[in-house]
Amino acid sequence: MRTTRTCSSCGYTADYASSPLADAHHPRHSCAKHRLAVERAARRADRARTRMARECAHSGAPHVHGTRAAYVKDRCRCTECTAANTAASRTANRERTYGRWQPFIDAGPVHDHLALLRASGIGVERIAALAGMSVSHIRELAAPDRRDSPVTRRIRPSTATRILSISVDHAERAPHSLVDATGARRRLEALIAIGWSPELLATELARRPSSLRRSMTSPSVTARTARDVAALYEELSGASPPRNTVEQRGAADGARAHAAANGWRPPLAWDDIDTAPVPQSAAANSAPDDLDEIAIERALAGDGVVYDQLTPAEQHTVVTLLSARGRSIRDIAAQLRTTKRTVSRRRAI
Repeated sequence: MRTTRTCSSCGYTADYASSPLADAHHPRHSCAKHRLAVERAARRADRARTRMARECAHSGAPHVHGTRAAYVKDRCRCTECTAANTAASRTANRERTYGRWQPFIDAGPVHDHLALLRASGIGVERIAALAGMSVSHIRELAAPDRRDSPVTRRIRPSTATRILSISVDHAERAPHSLVDATGARRRLEALIAIGWSPELLATELARRPSSLRRSMTSPSVTARTARDVAALYEELSGASPPRNTVEQRGAADGARAHAAANGWRPPLAWDDIDTAPVPQSAAANSAPDDLDEIAIERALAGDGVVYDQLTPAEQHTVVTLLSARGRSIRDIAAQLRTTKRTVSRRRAI
């Protein structure tokens, strides 16, 4: 039967499995040792009650309570931060004992990666925001090696992991950094090829037409422009431009004609619009008098195939067949979305 004994001198209390065991072991305790333990516990409790908690004053990446960072950087001495610092110290001491303590690693790969990011147009402030670090720390790591300011040779593994996890792509670039304009230019040309006029595209992008033309002729554009054009391309590449009024139909037809004259490809002609080589035109690989029977049938039925999408031989065939069916020049021009003058010239050939 279990029994509990308490010392009348120091107050030491213990629980035993039986009375004989209590009679044998309880007198062996040290009253001085118990009193010392009680005093230490009281002092720890007093310190815990008087510990000063400090809130983090760092902007951008505030430290949270209960971490060693708050204990060191903010000098917070609350119970949670003190316990976290103690646990971190014990872990470090254990790793040192076993010979596994590696608080720093070589910073060479980090320097190379920062140089790559900077060369790709990603600024120091953007890198700091993506890594969750201070701008001054990133600037120090990215600085070149100089006699008056030597480069950092060793770095903590957690810091290296944060920086090396930043990849070079448009989504992580600063909005005003410059990127290759090939993808943006091809997307705009493809939209124009299916009838979206440059003026309408400029309106959709909230830009002036002159600014859009500069983006189409410049070797580089800003990352923000590339992202905006890519988003607009995803939205409009599968849609037809408005054709409700005469002006809208004229603008769409003019856009298609302009794209055809410049050899611009529609969206479906591209496998990878950013990196693929320019696809060869089907008309360039065929004889001038080759006829696409499906295209002719669709043009005769008014199924979306317009005059400018046909080869010269197909144009002549469609105009001849429609004329043979008794269609007037005006009706043929409206169905093929071209001008009466063009139909008249084709009929005279």
